[in-house]
Amino acid sequence: MNKIHIQTLVIASLVAFGLGSFAWGVSRPVAPAQASRIGSINLAKVLDKLQEKADWEVQLTALQNQMRDEADSRKKKLEAEIKQASSATDAAEQQRITEQIVLEQLTLEQWAGLKGSELDLENSLMWQSIYRNLREEGAKLAESEGLDYIIVNDGTNDIVTSREIKVPLAQQVLEQIGRRHIIFASPSTDVSDKLIVRMNNAHAAAPASVGPAKK
Repeated sequence: MNKIHIQTLVIASLVAFGLGSFAWGVSRPVAPAQASRIGSINLAKVLDKLQEKADWEVQLTALQNQMRDEADSRKKKLEAEIKQASSATDAAEQQRITEQIVLEQLTLEQWAGLKGSELDLENSLMWQSIYRNLREEGAKLAESEGLDYIIVNDGTNDIVTSREIKVPLAQQVLEQIGRRHIIFASPSTDVSDKLIVRMNNAHAAAPASVGPAKK
């Protein structure tokens, strides 16, 4: 009898302890999850005011002008040879000049292709550099401001359609809507100006060998 009584007490104690623990766990207050802090940027505004982009564009414009001048010089030379060939009276001389013109036309086309690739590469390097610095300075800004995310507010621009594009207007609108990720971001979250200042300061402090040469 004593043995049964002891077992009953033990079971009762365990049940009471379990229920008490359960009640304590249920009633214990749980700290609310901390909301993420988010900043937003107007990417078009940021890119428009970057000194790095302005410096790159000066370099690229100079390269384009150099290419255009050389192309004009080559074309003028080719046009003069074509005129010379048309005025030649000797058949053999005319044939020689014509063959020379064909060769120079091929050379000009190859040159134009190479220069186009060179310009494309420079443009690619510009955007890679800008994006790399955008991420680096964005991360520093987020840390200093206590932000968890900095997002691109792509809901700032209106939907634009054009009849010059061979795509139905409704499809143009739907495609632009489908590419949007932000419907609304409060102006209080905007850190565009702060990011612009950071990126311009970092660019000014960068060695002259980094990016396009400073003027």
